[in-house]
Amino acid sequence: MEMFLAHKGKKKFVVAARGHQIIVDQPLEQEGNDEGMTPPEIFIASLATCMGVYILNYCKNSGINPNDMTLNIKWEKASNPARIGNVKVDIKLPRYKNMEREQAIIKVAEHCLVHNTINMPPEISINLVK
Repeated sequence: MEMFLAHKGKKKFVVAARGHQIIVDQPLEQEGNDEGMTPPEIFIASLATCMGVYILNYCKNSGINPNDMTLNIKWEKASNPARIGNVKVDIKLPRYKNMEREQAIIKVAEHCLVHNTINMPPEISINLVK
């Protein structure tokens, strides 16, 4: 798998993968143009959408109606080193009334690819090429 990032002025970047693009930028007060989400917002969005896909698949395989599912994500920054310190995810399945599978749904969310990656960080190598 591969992704490409290109600087587009000030603090704006375009990220491309598999023919799709997203814009990542900084807010005006951080010298950006506020034309896209920030890197931490993209990170949290990746976690949330990964959980959403896993929950959706579980619901479909378990006969649970996933329509109108929402995830509300709140996070806070931490320091030394600067990072996202905690994340709270609230899953809402408005069409699911019987909560007998509540723990199973939570376990599925906890085992999505992005969550697993956070819990078991990959080895990252960084190179400067000419």
